[in-house]
Amino acid sequence: MTDKDLNILIKNCRLFDSMSITEVKSLITCSGAIVRKYKKGNTIFSQDDEPEFINILLKGKVIIANSTVNGNQHIISIFDNIGDMFGEVFLFSFNRLYENFAFAEKDCDILCIPKRFLYSPCHNSCKKHNQIIANMLGILADKAYFLNQRVQILSCNSLRAKLIRLIFQYTNDNIANIPFGREQLASFLGSTRPSVSRELMKMQSDGLIEIKKNNIKILDLKIFDEIN
Repeated sequence: MTDKDLNILIKNCRLFDSMSITEVKSLITCSGAIVRKYKKGNTIFSQDDEPEFINILLKGKVIIANSTVNGNQHIISIFDNIGDMFGEVFLFSFNRLYENFAFAEKDCDILCIPKRFLYSPCHNSCKKHNQIIANMLGILADKAYFLNQRVQILSCNSLRAKLIRLIFQYTNDNIANIPFGREQLASFLGSTRPSVSRELMKMQSDGLIEIKKNNIKILDLKIFDEIN
């Protein structure tokens, strides 16, 4: 990676908070990290694989999903920003196996940091080894919060309520930028694409929202009163 690439990574990846480019270079070298490349459609890890790395997206788009017993796939998360981390929760799980699978939605470059680097003291006495462990604790806390929010979405009684709660989570200045395509959104909500599209069109015809591709403008704040 070039210094320019590293600067972008440091800016966007919380794992490297409070670290200089020199310190991050040292950590990458000391940890034995590698960059792996995946073509669109390639599997990054499968369910029941044993986690070996902290995965940090450098380029591309990654989807995390799981398979049900009847063969359906449900999307758990989507990562498409430089510095996004995924799969790290399972590194510290007692189960120690992935419960989901990850695949490349677009060609990907992924920085893979071996998990052993966080489990043992640094033999080279890197000054920021403790810092990276502290940063990881903060990231895991945020992930726990995200999962709790998703549980709240899926526990809603109706599809409309699920959509409204999801819109609320992504709303900034009355605009929700939904990071899903319609098919992916339906999978995330455990519904079907026609049902989701129909409900969104109904909400728009009711004067609650205005839809422009993946952006949803909130026209009536009373929409959030329907969250249950």
